[in-house]
Amino acid sequence: MDMFATSQGEPLLRKNTSAAIIENDNIRANAIQIERYEQMQLKRKCRTKALLILLTCLCVTGFLTWLYIDHTVPEFNQYRLVKSFEETSLSNNSGDSDRPRIILLWNSFFGDERWSLPDDLIDPAYFHNKLQCPVSNCILTNKRDLFPQIEMYDAILFHTAQPFPVINSVPSKRSSRQLYIFALMEPPGETKHILSDEKDFYNLTMTYRTDSDIIWAYNWFVDKESGMRILPTEYPKWRPVPNIYNDTAIWELWPNKTKMAAWFVSHCETLSRREELTAELQKYIDVDIYGKCGPMSCKNGSPECDRLLDEEYKFYFSFENSLCTDYITEKLYKIMNRNIIPVVYGGANYNQFLPPHSYINVEDFSTAAELADYLQYLAANSIEYMRYFWWRQHYELRFYAPFCELCQRLHQPQYYLKTQSYSDIEKWWLKGSCRFKSRIKF
Repeated sequence: MDMFATSQGEPLLRKNTSAAIIENDNIRANAIQIERYEQMQLKRKCRTKALLILLTCLCVTGFLTWLYIDHTVPEFNQYRLVKSFEETSLSNNSGDSDRPRIILLWNSFFGDERWSLPDDLIDPAYFHNKLQCPVSNCILTNKRDLFPQIEMYDAILFHTAQPFPVINSVPSKRSSRQLYIFALMEPPGETKHILSDEKDFYNLTMTYRTDSDIIWAYNWFVDKESGMRILPTEYPKWRPVPNIYNDTAIWELWPNKTKMAAWFVSHCETLSRREELTAELQKYIDVDIYGKCGPMSCKNGSPECDRLLDEEYKFYFSFENSLCTDYITEKLYKIMNRNIIPVVYGGANYNQFLPPHSYINVEDFSTAAELADYLQYLAANSIEYMRYFWWRQHYELRFYAPFCELCQRLHQPQYYLKTQSYSDIEKWWLKGSCRFKSRIKF
Protein backbone atom coordinates (compact mmCIF):
# COMPACT_ATOMS: atom_id res chain seq x y z
CA MET A 1 0.00 0.00 0.00
CA ASP A 2 2.80 2.29 0.83
CA MET A 3 4.51 1.59 -2.45
CA PHE A 4 1.27 2.16 -4.39
CA ALA A 5 0.68 5.41 -2.63
CA THR A 6 4.14 6.67 -3.44
CA SER A 7 3.96 5.71 -7.04
CA GLN A 8 0.57 7.36 -7.49
CA GLY A 9 1.52 10.57 -5.54
CA GLU A 10 4.47 11.63 -7.66
CA PRO A 11 2.34 12.72 -10.63
CA LEU A 12 0.08 14.68 -8.31
CA LEU A 13 3.03 16.43 -6.81
CA ARG A 14 4.46 17.32 -10.20
CA LYS A 15 1.04 18.55 -11.31
CA ASN A 16 0.60 20.77 -8.27
CA THR A 17 4.14 22.09 -8.64
CA SER A 18 3.57 23.03 -12.30
CA ALA A 19 0.34 24.81 -11.45
CA ALA A 20 2.11 26.79 -8.76
CA ILE A 21 4.89 27.75 -11.16
CA ILE A 22 2.37 28.88 -13.76
CA GLU A 23 0.44 30.90 -11.17
CA ASN A 24 3.63 32.54 -9.96
CA ASP A 25 4.58 33.33 -13.55
CA ASN A 26 1.19 34.90 -14.09
CA ILE A 27 1.54 36.99 -10.95
CA ARG A 28 5.00 38.15 -12.03
CA ALA A 29 3.70 38.93 -15.51
CA ASN A 30 0.79 40.90 -14.09
CA ALA A 31 3.14 42.77 -11.77
CA ILE A 32 5.41 43.62 -14.72
CA GLN A 33 2.40 44.79 -16.74
CA ILE A 34 1.17 46.94 -13.87
CA GLU A 35 4.67 48.40 -13.39
CA ARG A 36 4.99 49.13 -17.09
CA TYR A 37 1.52 50.70 -17.15
CA GLU A 38 2.37 52.87 -14.16
CA GLN A 39 5.64 53.90 -15.84
CA MET A 40 3.76 54.65 -19.03
CA GLN A 41 1.18 56.70 -17.12
CA LEU A 42 3.97 58.55 -15.33
CA LYS A 43 5.63 59.31 -18.66
CA ARG A 44 2.32 60.51 -20.06
CA LYS A 45 1.79 62.77 -17.06
CA CYS A 46 5.30 64.14 -17.41
CA ARG A 47 4.82 64.77 -21.13
CA THR A 48 1.44 66.41 -20.47
CA LYS A 49 2.93 68.61 -17.74
CA ALA A 50 5.85 69.58 -19.97
CA LEU A 51 3.44 70.39 -22.79
CA LEU A 52 1.31 72.54 -20.50
CA ILE A 53 4.38 74.41 -19.29
CA LEU A 54 5.49 74.96 -22.88
CA LEU A 55 2.06 76.21 -23.93
CA THR A 56 1.92 78.51 -20.91
CA CYS A 57 5.32 79.97 -21.78
CA LEU A 58 4.26 80.46 -25.39
CA CYS A 59 1.03 82.18 -24.32
CA VAL A 60 2.82 84.48 -21.88
CA THR A 61 5.48 85.32 -24.46
CA GLY A 62 2.83 86.00 -27.07
CA PHE A 63 0.84 88.18 -24.68
CA LEU A 64 3.88 90.24 -23.69
CA THR A 65 4.85 90.59 -27.34
CA TRP A 66 1.34 91.82 -28.06
CA LEU A 67 1.64 94.40 -25.26
CA TYR A 68 4.79 95.80 -26.73
CA ILE A 69 6.64 95.13 -29.99
CA ASP A 70 10.27 96.19 -30.01
CA HIS A 71 11.04 97.26 -33.56
CA THR A 72 14.67 96.71 -34.38
CA VAL A 73 14.95 97.42 -38.09
CA PRO A 74 15.36 101.15 -38.84
CA GLU A 75 13.87 102.70 -41.93
CA PHE A 76 16.30 103.39 -44.74
CA ASN A 77 15.88 107.18 -44.79
CA GLN A 78 16.72 107.40 -41.10
CA TYR A 79 20.39 106.66 -41.70
CA ARG A 80 20.94 110.27 -42.69
CA LEU A 81 20.10 111.23 -39.11
CA VAL A 82 22.44 108.59 -37.71
CA LYS A 83 25.18 109.89 -39.96
CA SER A 84 24.62 113.52 -38.94
CA PHE A 85 24.77 112.50 -35.29
CA GLU A 86 27.95 110.45 -35.55
CA GLU A 87 29.77 112.97 -37.74
CA THR A 88 29.47 115.53 -34.94
CA SER A 89 31.84 115.35 -32.03
CA LEU A 90 30.17 114.79 -28.68
CA SER A 91 32.65 117.13 -27.04
CA ASN A 92 31.55 120.64 -26.14
CA ASN A 93 32.67 122.56 -29.20
CA SER A 94 31.19 124.85 -31.82
CA GLY A 95 30.28 121.97 -34.12
CA ASP A 96 27.98 120.41 -31.55
CA SER A 97 25.71 123.47 -31.52
CA ASP A 98 24.85 122.90 -35.21
CA ARG A 99 23.75 119.32 -34.70
CA PRO A 100 20.00 118.65 -34.61
CA ARG A 101 18.78 117.67 -31.17
CA ILE A 102 16.83 114.42 -31.19
CA ILE A 103 13.79 114.08 -28.89
CA LEU A 104 12.18 110.67 -28.34
CA LEU A 105 8.56 110.10 -27.29
CA TRP A 106 9.05 107.03 -25.12
CA ASN A 107 5.43 105.94 -24.70
CA SER A 108 2.04 106.94 -26.06
CA PHE A 109 -0.19 109.81 -24.98
CA PHE A 110 -3.37 107.92 -24.03
CA GLY A 111 -2.93 105.56 -26.95
CA ASP A 112 -1.71 108.22 -29.38
CA GLU A 113 1.83 107.25 -30.36
CA ARG A 114 2.34 110.62 -32.05
CA TRP A 115 1.07 112.86 -29.22
CA SER A 116 -1.31 114.63 -31.69
CA LEU A 117 1.55 115.39 -34.10
CA PRO A 118 1.00 114.56 -37.79
CA ASP A 119 3.81 112.05 -38.28
CA ASP A 120 6.11 109.58 -36.54
CA LEU A 121 9.05 111.85 -37.26
CA ILE A 122 8.92 115.64 -37.01
CA ASP A 123 11.83 117.39 -38.71
CA PRO A 124 13.26 120.92 -38.22
CA ALA A 125 11.09 122.27 -41.04
CA TYR A 126 7.96 121.42 -39.05
CA PHE A 127 9.42 123.06 -35.94
CA HIS A 128 10.07 126.20 -37.98
CA ASN A 129 7.07 126.43 -40.30
CA LYS A 130 4.20 124.83 -38.36
CA LEU A 131 5.14 125.28 -34.71
CA GLN A 132 6.95 128.58 -35.42
CA CYS A 133 9.64 127.83 -32.86
CA PRO A 134 12.37 130.45 -32.38
CA VAL A 135 14.89 127.58 -32.34
CA SER A 136 13.88 124.84 -34.75
CA ASN A 137 16.91 122.59 -35.28
CA CYS A 138 15.33 119.60 -33.56
CA ILE A 139 13.85 116.26 -34.56
CA LEU A 140 11.02 114.68 -32.59
CA THR A 141 10.08 111.03 -33.07
CA ASN A 142 8.39 108.05 -31.46
CA LYS A 143 10.83 105.60 -33.12
CA ARG A 144 13.20 103.91 -30.74
CA ASP A 145 15.09 102.41 -33.68
CA LEU A 146 16.03 105.75 -35.20
CA PHE A 147 19.52 105.25 -33.79
CA PRO A 148 21.33 101.99 -33.08
CA GLN A 149 21.73 102.98 -29.42
CA ILE A 150 19.14 104.51 -27.12
CA GLU A 151 21.83 106.67 -25.49
CA MET A 152 22.17 108.68 -28.71
CA TYR A 153 18.92 110.60 -28.14
CA ASP A 154 19.36 114.00 -26.51
CA ALA A 155 16.07 113.96 -24.60
CA ILE A 156 13.40 111.37 -23.83
CA LEU A 157 9.82 112.36 -22.98
CA PHE A 158 7.89 110.08 -20.62
CA HIS A 159 4.10 110.44 -20.45
CA THR A 160 3.45 109.58 -16.82
CA ALA A 161 -0.36 109.61 -16.73
CA GLN A 162 -0.44 105.97 -17.77
CA PRO A 163 1.62 102.85 -17.00
CA PHE A 164 4.82 102.25 -18.92
CA PRO A 165 5.04 99.21 -21.26
CA VAL A 166 5.62 95.82 -19.61
CA ILE A 167 8.63 95.08 -21.82
CA ASN A 168 11.31 97.77 -22.10
CA SER A 169 9.47 99.91 -19.57
CA VAL A 170 12.43 102.30 -19.31
CA PRO A 171 15.64 102.59 -21.34
CA SER A 172 18.19 99.89 -20.52
CA LYS A 173 21.08 102.35 -20.83
CA ARG A 174 21.42 106.06 -20.30
CA SER A 175 23.93 108.68 -21.37
CA SER A 176 25.08 111.32 -18.92
CA ARG A 177 24.14 113.90 -21.56
CA GLN A 178 20.52 112.76 -21.89
CA LEU A 179 17.63 114.68 -20.36
CA TYR A 180 14.68 112.63 -19.06
CA ILE A 181 11.45 114.65 -19.00
CA PHE A 182 8.39 114.11 -16.80
CA ALA A 183 5.42 115.02 -19.05
CA LEU A 184 1.84 115.19 -17.78
CA MET A 185 -1.38 117.11 -18.43
CA GLU A 186 -3.65 115.34 -15.93
CA PRO A 187 -4.09 116.23 -12.22
CA PRO A 188 -1.94 114.32 -9.69
CA GLY A 189 -4.75 111.93 -8.76
CA GLU A 190 -4.77 110.59 -12.33
CA THR A 191 -1.12 109.49 -12.28
CA LYS A 192 -1.25 105.78 -13.06
CA HIS A 193 2.09 104.48 -11.82
CA ILE A 194 4.31 104.54 -8.74
CA LEU A 195 6.45 107.67 -8.71
CA SER A 196 8.35 106.55 -5.62
CA ASP A 197 10.17 104.08 -7.89
CA GLU A 198 11.45 106.94 -10.07
CA LYS A 199 13.63 108.94 -7.72
CA ASP A 200 16.61 110.68 -9.36
CA PHE A 201 15.17 109.69 -12.73
CA TYR A 202 13.86 112.94 -14.26
CA ASN A 203 15.85 116.06 -15.14
CA LEU A 204 13.02 118.31 -16.35
CA THR A 205 9.27 118.59 -15.86
CA MET A 206 6.77 119.51 -18.57
CA THR A 207 3.29 119.93 -17.06
CA TYR A 208 0.47 122.47 -16.72
CA ARG A 209 1.87 123.68 -13.39
CA THR A 210 3.61 127.05 -13.32
CA ASP A 211 6.53 125.67 -11.32
CA SER A 212 7.36 123.22 -14.11
CA ASP A 213 10.57 123.67 -16.08
CA ILE A 214 8.45 123.83 -19.23
CA ILE A 215 4.83 124.96 -18.86
CA TRP A 216 2.55 122.82 -21.02
CA ALA A 217 -0.71 124.78 -21.35
CA TYR A 218 -3.66 124.08 -23.61
CA ASN A 219 -3.76 127.73 -24.68
CA TRP A 220 -2.17 131.10 -23.96
CA PHE A 221 -3.60 134.60 -24.09
CA VAL A 222 -1.70 136.88 -26.45
CA ASP A 223 -1.89 140.68 -26.62
CA LYS A 224 -3.08 141.52 -30.13
CA GLU A 225 -1.21 144.81 -30.24
CA SER A 226 2.18 143.74 -28.91
CA GLY A 227 2.05 140.05 -29.82
CA MET A 228 3.30 139.24 -26.32
CA ARG A 229 2.19 136.10 -24.56
CA ILE A 230 0.69 136.67 -21.08
CA LEU A 231 2.64 134.43 -18.75
CA PRO A 232 0.91 133.12 -15.60
CA THR A 233 2.98 135.12 -13.12
CA GLU A 234 1.74 136.05 -9.67
CA TYR A 235 0.56 139.46 -10.94
CA PRO A 236 0.20 139.33 -14.74
CA LYS A 237 -0.12 142.68 -16.51
CA TRP A 238 -3.63 142.70 -17.97
CA ARG A 239 -5.19 145.74 -19.62
CA PRO A 240 -7.79 147.65 -17.53
CA VAL A 241 -11.42 146.56 -17.82
CA PRO A 242 -13.63 149.26 -19.44
CA ASN A 243 -16.76 150.48 -17.71
CA ILE A 244 -18.86 149.85 -20.81
CA TYR A 245 -18.24 147.46 -23.67
CA ASN A 246 -20.44 146.69 -26.65
CA ASP A 247 -20.00 143.45 -28.56
CA THR A 248 -22.05 143.34 -31.77
CA ALA A 249 -22.07 139.53 -31.95
CA ILE A 250 -23.35 139.19 -28.39
CA TRP A 251 -25.98 141.92 -28.89
CA GLU A 252 -27.37 140.11 -31.92
CA LEU A 253 -27.60 136.85 -29.95
CA TRP A 254 -28.98 138.36 -26.76
CA PRO A 255 -32.75 138.19 -27.59
CA ASN A 256 -32.57 134.40 -28.05
CA LYS A 257 -30.40 133.72 -25.00
CA THR A 258 -33.34 132.76 -22.82
CA LYS A 259 -31.83 129.75 -21.03
CA MET A 260 -29.78 130.17 -17.87
CA ALA A 261 -26.91 127.69 -17.60
CA ALA A 262 -25.59 124.55 -19.27
CA TRP A 263 -23.11 121.91 -18.16
CA PHE A 264 -21.63 119.09 -20.25
CA VAL A 265 -20.27 116.37 -17.96
CA SER A 266 -19.40 112.67 -18.06
CA HIS A 267 -17.78 112.02 -14.65
CA CYS A 268 -20.56 112.17 -12.11
CA GLU A 269 -18.77 111.64 -8.77
CA THR A 270 -15.65 113.73 -8.27
CA LEU A 271 -13.18 114.81 -5.60
CA SER A 272 -14.23 118.45 -6.02
CA ARG A 273 -17.88 117.51 -5.35
CA ARG A 274 -18.88 119.66 -8.29
CA GLU A 275 -22.01 117.55 -8.76
CA GLU A 276 -23.15 118.55 -5.25
CA LEU A 277 -22.47 122.21 -5.96
CA THR A 278 -24.54 122.01 -9.14
CA ALA A 279 -27.39 120.29 -7.28
CA GLU A 280 -27.37 123.13 -4.74
CA LEU A 281 -27.43 125.77 -7.50
CA GLN A 282 -30.38 124.03 -9.13
CA LYS A 283 -32.43 124.99 -6.09
CA TYR A 284 -32.21 128.63 -7.23
CA ILE A 285 -31.62 128.66 -11.00
CA ASP A 286 -32.20 126.41 -14.01
CA VAL A 287 -29.16 124.32 -14.96
CA ASP A 288 -29.40 121.97 -17.95
CA ILE A 289 -27.02 119.01 -17.54
CA TYR A 290 -25.92 117.24 -20.71
CA GLY A 291 -24.17 113.88 -20.89
CA LYS A 292 -23.96 110.84 -18.61
CA CYS A 293 -24.77 112.82 -15.48
CA GLY A 294 -27.94 114.53 -16.67
CA PRO A 295 -31.16 113.99 -18.57
CA MET A 296 -30.18 115.97 -21.67
CA SER A 297 -28.02 114.82 -24.57
CA CYS A 298 -25.84 116.58 -27.08
CA LYS A 299 -22.62 115.33 -28.63
CA ASN A 300 -19.96 117.43 -26.94
CA GLY A 301 -18.01 119.53 -29.44
CA SER A 302 -20.53 119.08 -32.22
CA PRO A 303 -21.83 122.09 -34.20
CA GLU A 304 -25.23 121.65 -32.57
CA CYS A 305 -23.73 121.85 -29.07
CA ASP A 306 -21.76 124.96 -30.04
CA ARG A 307 -24.91 126.53 -31.46
CA LEU A 308 -26.84 125.86 -28.25
CA LEU A 309 -24.16 127.54 -26.13
CA ASP A 310 -23.75 130.50 -28.46
CA GLU A 311 -27.42 131.22 -29.13
CA GLU A 312 -29.53 129.94 -26.22
CA TYR A 313 -27.55 129.90 -22.95
CA LYS A 314 -26.10 132.75 -20.89
CA PHE A 315 -23.68 130.75 -18.69
CA TYR A 316 -21.60 127.60 -18.94
CA PHE A 317 -20.38 125.67 -15.88
CA SER A 318 -16.69 124.87 -16.27
CA PHE A 319 -16.26 122.86 -13.07
CA GLU A 320 -13.07 120.81 -12.59
CA ASN A 321 -13.12 117.32 -11.11
CA SER A 322 -10.17 118.14 -8.81
CA LEU A 323 -9.19 121.29 -6.91
CA CYS A 324 -5.52 121.14 -7.88
CA THR A 325 -2.91 123.88 -8.24
CA ASP A 326 -2.90 125.50 -11.72
CA TYR A 327 -5.15 122.78 -13.16
CA ILE A 328 -7.41 124.08 -15.95
CA THR A 329 -8.82 121.75 -18.58
CA GLU A 330 -8.99 122.34 -22.30
CA LYS A 331 -12.79 122.75 -22.10
CA LEU A 332 -12.51 126.14 -20.42
CA TYR A 333 -10.35 127.58 -23.20
CA LYS A 334 -12.81 126.28 -25.77
CA ILE A 335 -15.66 127.98 -23.91
CA MET A 336 -13.71 131.26 -23.88
CA ASN A 337 -13.99 131.26 -27.67
CA ARG A 338 -17.77 130.82 -27.52
CA ASN A 339 -20.34 133.60 -26.98
CA ILE A 340 -21.12 132.60 -23.41
CA ILE A 341 -19.75 133.45 -19.95
CA PRO A 342 -17.89 130.62 -18.18
CA VAL A 343 -18.54 129.98 -14.50
CA VAL A 344 -15.36 128.38 -13.19
CA TYR A 345 -14.65 126.13 -10.20
CA GLY A 346 -11.21 124.67 -9.61
CA GLY A 347 -7.92 124.86 -7.75
CA ALA A 348 -6.16 127.29 -10.07
CA ASN A 349 -5.62 130.97 -9.40
CA TYR A 350 -7.66 132.06 -12.40
CA ASN A 351 -6.32 135.63 -12.21
CA GLN A 352 -3.00 134.28 -13.46
CA PHE A 353 -4.44 132.55 -16.50
CA LEU A 354 -7.56 134.45 -17.65
CA PRO A 355 -8.21 138.17 -18.25
CA PRO A 356 -10.05 139.86 -15.38
CA HIS A 357 -13.83 140.11 -15.71
CA SER A 358 -13.91 137.41 -18.41
CA TYR A 359 -15.28 134.66 -16.15
CA ILE A 360 -17.17 134.16 -12.88
CA ASN A 361 -15.30 132.31 -10.15
CA VAL A 362 -17.54 130.21 -7.91
CA GLU A 363 -15.19 130.68 -4.96
CA ASP A 364 -15.57 134.46 -5.03
CA PHE A 365 -18.94 133.84 -3.34
CA SER A 366 -19.72 132.56 0.14
CA THR A 367 -22.70 130.39 -0.71
CA ALA A 368 -24.41 128.85 -3.71
CA ALA A 369 -27.40 131.11 -3.08
CA GLU A 370 -25.20 134.21 -3.30
CA LEU A 371 -23.69 132.98 -6.57
CA ALA A 372 -27.14 132.24 -7.97
CA ASP A 373 -28.28 135.78 -7.11
CA TYR A 374 -25.38 137.27 -9.07
CA LEU A 375 -26.04 135.07 -12.12
CA GLN A 376 -29.68 136.15 -12.08
CA TYR A 377 -28.56 139.79 -11.90
CA LEU A 378 -26.35 139.41 -14.98
CA ALA A 379 -29.03 137.46 -16.85
CA ALA A 380 -31.37 140.42 -16.45
CA ASN A 381 -28.77 143.13 -17.17
CA SER A 382 -27.52 143.04 -20.74
CA ILE A 383 -25.04 145.92 -20.36
CA GLU A 384 -23.24 144.23 -17.45
CA TYR A 385 -23.36 140.90 -19.26
CA MET A 386 -21.58 142.42 -22.32
CA ARG A 387 -18.66 143.66 -20.22
CA TYR A 388 -17.50 140.08 -19.72
CA PHE A 389 -16.42 140.00 -23.38
CA TRP A 390 -14.24 143.15 -23.27
CA TRP A 391 -11.01 141.14 -23.52
CA ARG A 392 -11.69 140.08 -27.12
CA GLN A 393 -10.81 143.58 -28.28
CA HIS A 394 -7.25 143.21 -26.91
CA TYR A 395 -6.43 139.50 -26.58
CA GLU A 396 -6.69 136.26 -28.50
CA LEU A 397 -6.03 132.63 -27.63
CA ARG A 398 -3.12 130.80 -29.24
CA PHE A 399 -1.52 127.42 -28.82
CA TYR A 400 2.22 127.21 -28.16
CA ALA A 401 3.77 123.76 -28.42
CA PRO A 402 5.97 122.93 -25.43
CA PHE A 403 8.38 121.22 -27.82
CA CYS A 404 9.60 124.67 -28.91
CA GLU A 405 10.92 125.51 -25.46
CA LEU A 406 12.39 122.04 -25.09
CA CYS A 407 14.20 122.42 -28.42
CA GLN A 408 15.53 125.80 -27.32
CA ARG A 409 16.79 124.35 -24.02
CA LEU A 410 18.60 121.55 -25.83
CA HIS A 411 20.53 124.12 -27.87
CA GLN A 412 21.72 126.09 -24.88
CA PRO A 413 25.44 125.72 -24.09
CA GLN A 414 26.07 122.69 -21.92
CA TYR A 415 22.35 121.93 -21.80
CA TYR A 416 23.11 118.49 -20.39
CA LEU A 417 24.43 119.93 -17.13
CA LYS A 418 21.46 119.42 -14.83
CA THR A 419 20.62 122.53 -12.83
CA GLN A 420 17.58 121.04 -11.12
CA SER A 421 17.44 117.63 -9.51
CA TYR A 422 14.20 115.73 -8.92
CA SER A 423 15.46 113.42 -6.22
CA ASP A 424 11.84 112.83 -5.15
CA ILE A 425 9.47 113.45 -8.07
CA GLU A 426 6.59 111.94 -6.09
CA LYS A 427 6.90 114.59 -3.39
CA TRP A 428 7.21 117.40 -5.95
CA TRP A 429 4.14 116.26 -7.87
CA LEU A 430 1.84 115.19 -5.03
CA LYS A 431 2.64 117.14 -1.86
CA GLY A 432 0.32 120.12 -1.43
CA SER A 433 -0.80 119.93 -5.04
CA CYS A 434 -4.54 119.57 -4.39
CA ARG A 435 -7.04 120.57 -1.74
CA PHE A 436 -10.21 118.77 -0.76
CA LYS A 437 -12.24 121.55 0.80
CA SER A 438 -14.14 124.16 -1.17
CA ARG A 439 -14.20 127.86 -0.25
CA ILE A 440 -17.87 128.11 -1.12
CA LYS A 441 -20.48 126.54 1.15
CA PHE A 442 -22.92 124.10 -0.38
